[in-house]
Amino acid sequence: MPLAVDNNTEENIGNPIAIISGYGSLPAEIAAGARASGRRPFMIGLEGEADQSIEAFDHRYMNVGQFGGLLKLLKEEGISQIVMAGGVHARPEVFKMKLDWGAISSIPRVMALLLEGDDTLLSGLIKLFEDHKIQVVGAHQVVPKLLSGAGIIAGRKPGRKDMANIELAAAACNALGELDIGQAAVAEGARVIAIEGVEGTDGLLQRIVDLRESGRLPATGKNGVLVKLLKTTQDVRVDMPAIGPNTVLEVKRAGLYGIAIDAGKSLILQRDETLDLASKNKIYIFGYDNNSASAGCSS
Repeated sequence: MPLAVDNNTEENIGNPIAIISGYGSLPAEIAAGARASGRRPFMIGLEGEADQSIEAFDHRYMNVGQFGGLLKLLKEEGISQIVMAGGVHARPEVFKMKLDWGAISSIPRVMALLLEGDDTLLSGLIKLFEDHKIQVVGAHQVVPKLLSGAGIIAGRKPGRKDMANIELAAAACNALGELDIGQAAVAEGARVIAIEGVEGTDGLLQRIVDLRESGRLPATGKNGVLVKLLKTTQDVRVDMPAIGPNTVLEVKRAGLYGIAIDAGKSLILQRDETLDLASKNKIYIFGYDNNSASAGCSS
């Protein structure tokens, strides 16, 4: 079932919202959507991570160790809601961070979180903000149109062999999610050929390229598909599965023929460009759910 969305209720219209921004296009897309709905986005760019696109909005760059400074800024701007969006290239090392007093006072909790898996870390950060009366909301709640639909989203309808591969990769994704390892898997020729690790989806697809170049996989794949699903233990407010134009191009380069994403639980970034690229490159995009075989067309 699609997630309950839309945080842009009448009481929130006109209220500011902070977007803690890592790399990628998602933070700016959320900001544009928030502005279009009548809210004032304020971008908090993580130093060394955030894209320059955030500078089209009110913004401030901050070090990840400036937790106290961030809380002070949110109070000064009258902000009580935040979104955490975008990626980070590496987990910060506590002893190398420039910590302010707000961060120092939270060190025991932060250090414990950094030793945990991604889901526990993100859930712990949410709790840290909530303890300071800051509500964390998901990107899909601010910009519902980012959510994927069910069934055919772009390209052709997956055939019987495509669906068999989708089901295999989805089973692998569910196992990965239980172990908090990754969100994605690739199946081809009726077998799972790669699963996502800490290197992320781009690294997963690069491995497929390397396997083809080394001869471990056929140079021309058959019915290969990338599947990305929400982890079973994951908080939907952070790190939702997402695809964008680069995903389509990397899937094509890896010799795959399709992308299946969690229907109603995944984000499609730069939607028009993503769907256009998929069509031009003959890559199907499919919204997968428990009734995928009979799911209708949706965009």
